[in-house]
Amino acid sequence: MSHLINWGILGYARIARLQVIPAILASGNGRVHALASRDAGKQAEARAQLPDLVVYTNYGEVLRDPAVQAVYIPLPNSLHRQWAIAALDAGKHVLCEKPLALDAAEARDMVAAARSNERLLMEAFMYRYTDRTQQVRTVLESGVLGEIRHANISFRFLLDRPGTIKMQPGLGGGAMYDVGVYPVNLLGLISGGALPVAVHAEGEFTDGVDVNASALLRYESGMLATIHCGFNAFGQMGAEIVGTQGRLLVPDPFLGEAGELTLITAQGTRSIPVAATDRYTSQVRDFAAAILQGRPPLLSLEESIRNLEVLDMIRASLKAH
Repeated sequence: MSHLINWGILGYARIARLQVIPAILASGNGRVHALASRDAGKQAEARAQLPDLVVYTNYGEVLRDPAVQAVYIPLPNSLHRQWAIAALDAGKHVLCEKPLALDAAEARDMVAAARSNERLLMEAFMYRYTDRTQQVRTVLESGVLGEIRHANISFRFLLDRPGTIKMQPGLGGGAMYDVGVYPVNLLGLISGGALPVAVHAEGEFTDGVDVNASALLRYESGMLATIHCGFNAFGQMGAEIVGTQGRLLVPDPFLGEAGELTLITAQGTRSIPVAATDRYTSQVRDFAAAILQGRPPLLSLEESIRNLEVLDMIRASLKAH
């Protein structure tokens, strides 16, 4: 097998154009071979960026291209299950934007397709590749915080793009699907993969989607966690993890810029430096390397299913209130 993976891109979404395509070009082990878009303007823009690109007008043509080995899916959330399974059945490996699916049941269908076709499937949580996340892991695994009793994680921004799919309920819009999944995923790391035993969520809705939502989660260990996400207020991103022996403050937990964590214990306050990380390049490089080396990528499918089980609980509580 060549040392380069040929990627096919389903659609010319904003995240594909600005983040993932440049990441593949920088990865060193992948190339963008094909892209599908029905928009003539987007086709022209893609060709200008990538002169050797094969451009198709529908997604099925990408899946039928024998040169395509891996497919990146940046489609609306409601289309993830359909096109991931179609790609897997066509023999392609699949990197799918988060959330992997609309619920855990859909995700299980996708995982079954990946396993039956012996192809890799991964949810694109790029923040998991950052030095910041690794430093958080190191602190948690060191035990310096003692028993974790509380976590508080926020991710919100002011959405000001008219007509965005993020505000369309039929396409899987809403703040919890778009940014709330990040705090849910980070909670999985903090809790050691445990599911909460109780969830209470409250939200504010506009045009049928949640634009402001908070949830309280209780775990069997006694840990309480609060998460917040939203589209309709000034931006905020941060995490606080509190244990019996210390407290860890994590600014911008989902970004890749350099910075620092703050660890507070009885011994005093200590800054932990964080190196800058190209999240998207690290992600696509690892996924392509996993294909080439015949190994699993960083993020497991079991974790993605567990994340969606938690999201199912939060969304059920939001609907109930």
